[in-house]
Amino acid sequence: MSGRERLASQAYVSVPQFRMRNVAVGTIAIALGCAVCAVLSAAIGAVYHSLAYGDLGRLGLQAGFGTMAGLFYAVPFLARGEYTIPAYLASGRRPQRIFMSWNAAFLAILTLLFLTQTTVDLSRVTVVIFYIAGLMAMIGLESGTRTAVIYGLREGILPPRRVMLIGPPAATSALADRLRTTGSETERIGVSVVATAPLPLSEMGEPGDAMAAALGQAVVKARALLPDEVVIATRIDDDRVIDSVVSAFEQLPVAIHLDAGAIVSRFKDVTLRHVGSAATLSIAELPLTPFQTIGKRVFDFTGAAICLAIAAPIMAMIALAIRLDTGGPVLFKQSRSGFNRHRFTIYKFRTMTTADDGPVIEQAKANDARITRIGGFLRRTNLDELPQLFNVLKGDMSLVGPRPHAVAHDEDYERRILGYPRRLNMKPGITGWAQVNGLRGETDTVDKMRRRVEYDIYYIENWSLMFDFYIMLLTVASPKTFRNAR
Repeated sequence: MSGRERLASQAYVSVPQFRMRNVAVGTIAIALGCAVCAVLSAAIGAVYHSLAYGDLGRLGLQAGFGTMAGLFYAVPFLARGEYTIPAYLASGRRPQRIFMSWNAAFLAILTLLFLTQTTVDLSRVTVVIFYIAGLMAMIGLESGTRTAVIYGLREGILPPRRVMLIGPPAATSALADRLRTTGSETERIGVSVVATAPLPLSEMGEPGDAMAAALGQAVVKARALLPDEVVIATRIDDDRVIDSVVSAFEQLPVAIHLDAGAIVSRFKDVTLRHVGSAATLSIAELPLTPFQTIGKRVFDFTGAAICLAIAAPIMAMIALAIRLDTGGPVLFKQSRSGFNRHRFTIYKFRTMTTADDGPVIEQAKANDARITRIGGFLRRTNLDELPQLFNVLKGDMSLVGPRPHAVAHDEDYERRILGYPRRLNMKPGITGWAQVNGLRGETDTVDKMRRRVEYDIYYIENWSLMFDFYIMLLTVASPKTFRNAR
């Protein structure tokens, strides 16, 4: 057997490992999720029935309920092709996405059980406990699976994607260096550049005999190495060369990509769109569509009205406590920048002896002498924010969004932090993604504010009503929410 034949034979055996192990990883992940849900549901049912009725209950029904939950949970991720090695490497499943898929799965299962009149055979207590425990289990399982995939790639247990680069020598070399040296470790270990196929520079504008010969050799090399993907490294307007490369490689079972360049790589989720007859690369979308804006407003107004009805007695007691403690006004009012720089007056319970609202505003610090006795308690428990429910009803704020800062601070940080003004592309919120992740308190360094901005931008780019609901739950239940409160 010749060297080329032996190389092709070895490649044919090894390259499908990526595709087959991609399937294997997804299958194992789905099966493991269903198994965990089944065991967890059966265990919860057995413990509850043994304590309440002295028997184990219907273990088969409980296990079946858990298995269905695992399958229904997997469907959205499976439909989006996210049970793959590259999907796990990209960023993993964020807790809010797991939360949304778990809720969708539960809603689908309960609907099915209701239609089949099976709900009477399940205890409501076990269903509620399983909902909470299952959500925690899925978050842990997804994190563990991603860790296992990264370990498998790092140790050579799982094969990376094999990529072949084709284009002008300088462009293919630059792209190869970019793939090997830039990005996170998980991005680098997930890709292996198995070959480059330089094309003659002299004919890059008009494919000719030399180009045809080079493409022929590249196809032969690809048949021997069997890459999973081919990336064309050339200018995005080299349409004749791109057409020639695509025509040559369409005869191979490979995915074909066009390198969009380092500039486009800076943007997240770049997609192809059409503006009239023009094909465009969409690098930034509207934060919310018109229907999403209406949905968020209905959610905000309804939620704020319910919260005010529940919190009214508490707010009355807080107002009385402030007057008895220090006298003076109950509410603190300050000018803030809202959506698209719209100025509005924010309301809070007064917690300090001063009420700065000008070009120079000093932030509250630990052991700040300006904080009143009742004010310290209100700030630690976030109860000082309750009057902002009126801001939500007025439409100046949302229940969830980037926290509004004093106008003077906005003007300062806009000059010092790239991307800071993007926070104003959505209405500010009473609570936010940064706050439930512990990013509260004094921002005495630019880095602290930069981290908040990163979380705020992530929220804007990944907004959904379920994400808002998830953040509201964390606002009440997560210890991180109360960290660094001043």
